[in-house]
Amino acid sequence: MDSIDILIQNVSAQCVPNLVAIHTFKPKQVIWIYSDESKSSLNRLKLASQAWVETQQQWHVDVRNSESLEAVLKKHFEALTVQGKVVFHLTCGTKSMALQGMMQLARFRQQKGVDVYGVVMDPHTQQFDMVFPLAKNDAYACRGLRFEEVLNVHGSWRQQGSGRDMVALKDVYEPLQSLRALHDDMMQALDQRSLCSRDDAKAQGYYLRGGNDLPMVVQEGLYLAQDAGVIRELSIQKQYFTFSSVCCENPYAYIRNMWMEDWVGAVLAKHDDGQWSGGYSGVKVSIKSPEDYQEFDFLGVRNNHLVYWSCKNTRDVKTPYFFEIDALRDEVGGRDFHVAGLVHTADIQVALRKKAKRLGVHLVQITQADAQERLLEVSLK
Repeated sequence: MDSIDILIQNVSAQCVPNLVAIHTFKPKQVIWIYSDESKSSLNRLKLASQAWVETQQQWHVDVRNSESLEAVLKKHFEALTVQGKVVFHLTCGTKSMALQGMMQLARFRQQKGVDVYGVVMDPHTQQFDMVFPLAKNDAYACRGLRFEEVLNVHGSWRQQGSGRDMVALKDVYEPLQSLRALHDDMMQALDQRSLCSRDDAKAQGYYLRGGNDLPMVVQEGLYLAQDAGVIRELSIQKQYFTFSSVCCENPYAYIRNMWMEDWVGAVLAKHDDGQWSGGYSGVKVSIKSPEDYQEFDFLGVRNNHLVYWSCKNTRDVKTPYFFEIDALRDEVGGRDFHVAGLVHTADIQVALRKKAKRLGVHLVQITQADAQERLLEVSLK
């Protein structure tokens, strides 16, 4: 579509489609239709889009009163002066906002002869479908948002320097795959054993309490942790070992379970289809304020979708895990435009699988042979 004069958008808690529309249509002016309930979303959208479009108006409506909603929209459309094309983006907001908006758009076109279009965003095809004046699927390809843009427009941001970039994780894909293959043997070797500092003042180092040895599988795991880039200068002398930290202070915890989050990032980076716009493992995200932050095992953005994976190495998968994932994905990235799931080691009962499905939480059992294929299938939707 040629350059448009005005982009009109309904505002709701889901901000991704609105920001995508601004990047896609590049309007000279944007008009926000908002309610009291969406005022905070409006403020974030205005801030996020001010670099793209300086001229912005806002129309306040009461979505709970249909007669008032119709009257307010009619009044604003009648006063609207247009030199070029108008696009009304209807994805967000309530059904009443979309319905009344379409009615007023049709009246506006009829009375003033303006070149107008009504569009909605299809998150699966990443296209804007035209719904007015003629229905047409895949009319306009969506522009992609960056990782930071998706977080920022929902009032969140990545803490500077936190997390391992998925691009870098691609280089350590092989050692992470090897750690995955060692998982069962590793857990058996580490059963009822804990990491301790060496008491001998003459020789610093670490050992595993619960035995007088350092099992070969543990030694192999430690070397793989070094190959994965989380420690360096690893030295093993009998049952003792020393190391220097790169991004992990506890390699014992890493070979037990922390490798899982890096594995997710490495697999997704290894099979990158060119649609990712950022992703991190072990990333700290501030939500609404610097003091209120949450660490995400893996968080990325692909095709304007937030992709969130939580990783749990536990004997049992419990219902609260699902509710935590469900709550965090909405809080950090709005509603609807996200993929979220649990990467787990334990078997899950049928009843819990059904509960996860109802909540829209995908499941990947990392110890299964098809774990990688399943992770890609879900993440690349």
